[in-house]
Amino acid sequence: MKGSEANLTIRVVSKLISATVDAAGNVVDGDLEEVSEVNDVWTFARDTRSRDPNWRLIATEADQ
Repeated sequence: MKGSEANLTIRVVSKLISATVDAAGNVVDGDLEEVSEVNDVWTFARDTRSRDPNWRLIATEADQ
């Protein structure tokens, strides 16, 4: 808590394949087979006095 603002920080771990292909289907960047692990840290905030139940994304960063 920071005053009436609640903050929530989560670590998001995902595995993804990233590739760019041209119109003919040829890979021009990345790899269609290689799986990479991506770690991010996301921070959300919400004013606890507000009637709005939505949380705002206030920060993102790569987690090494």
